[in-house]
Formats: sequence, structure tokens, C-alpha cells
Amino acid sequence: MGARAVVGVGESLHHGQCLCGAVSYRARGLADIWYCHCTQCRSLTGHYLAACRTTQDRLSIAGEVVWAPHSGSSEHARCALCGSLLFWANRNTDTISVLPGSLESSDGIVERGHVYLCEKGSYYEISDGLPQFDRYPDKGLSA
Repeated sequence: MGARAVVGVGESLHHGQCLCGAVSYRARGLADIWYCHCTQCRSLTGHYLAACRTTQDRLSIAGEVVWAPHSGSSEHARCALCGSLLFWANRNTDTISVLPGSLESSDGIVERGHVYLCEKGSYYEISDGLPQFDRYPDKGLSA
């Protein structure tokens, strides 16, 4: 599949899929890639997690995903066949995070920074020049 990011009225449409192609999705209005270094995200992925967020009504999923508890009120979703990690959500909100590594193209989505540096692993350094926060940044920043 070729890269697709279709510009709509004020927001773009992005397409993505799992490794084996059994799950595909369309996401509208994906905003800001954040890198999370919390212990939970590192345990889930084996490193830190990159995620960009939209609202659940702007995400359309085709194929079977398996949702599993992550911590407290959060959960993550994987392809039922290949196990690719695709989504993360908090059951108390209407937002859903898409893992941008599964996107065909991340054109138009801006990298905003690193969060939860207070839990960052000691085995790596961050040298990309993006803003770094011990927790989640103030609401003045998009997330």
C-alpha cells in the first residue's frame, strides 16, 4: 500500500494496519505524537511508547482486535492474529491513541515531546531536542 494522508476540512485522514494486514483502520484528526517513558508503557512495549490521539468517533477499525487491561482505567489493543500493538485508550475518556508506527504515513502529525521522564529507563538517553516533561504537560499544549 502506498502512503496516504488525505486532507479534509481542517483535519487529515490517516490509514494504518497491523503487521499481517488482518486489521486496518482509518483515523481522522490525529494530533501530536508524544513519547511516553512511564514504567507501564515501557513494560508494554519493551521500550518507550509513541502515540498520537484522536476521539473514538474518528477512528474506524476493520478486523479483529483484542483489548486488554493496561492499568487502572486504561487498556490497549492488539491484532488478534499477529499481536501488533495498535491502540491505547482510557475508558474514562472519549479519546483513543493510535501508535504511529502502524500508520502508512505520519505526514501532518507533529512530534511534541517526551512525557513521564521521571520514570524513564536508565539504559538510554534522549537527544532529539524535543521538550521533556516529568509528568504530562499543562493543558496549554496539545496532547
